[in-house]
Amino acid sequence: MRHERSPGLRLRPLPELGACLAYTPAAPRLHQLNATAWLILELADGRDDAALAEAFAARTAKALSATAARRTLEDGLAGLRACGLLRVAGLDREERDPA
Repeated sequence: MRHERSPGLRLRPLPELGACLAYTPAAPRLHQLNATAWLILELADGRDDAALAEAFAARTAKALSATAARRTLEDGLAGLRACGLLRVAGLDREERDPA
């Protein structure tokens, strides 16, 4: 599986606050991301999930064990998908959001 940013997503990094604002124009809403969610969003650029997990583990190795990194990434991806900030690459809207 691959994850990518939702179309039209607008980001406003606030590095001085360790946060990023994300705006979803399709379903107008402003989200404030903490540093972890922001990192996951940046790394979810369409690469396969194994490469995503490897990149996330490498970036968080000083703070998280391999198990904690995997769990944090899984939870983060699920949360970002639920908020409409990420989607599974290659799926059309009906497959992502069945009625």
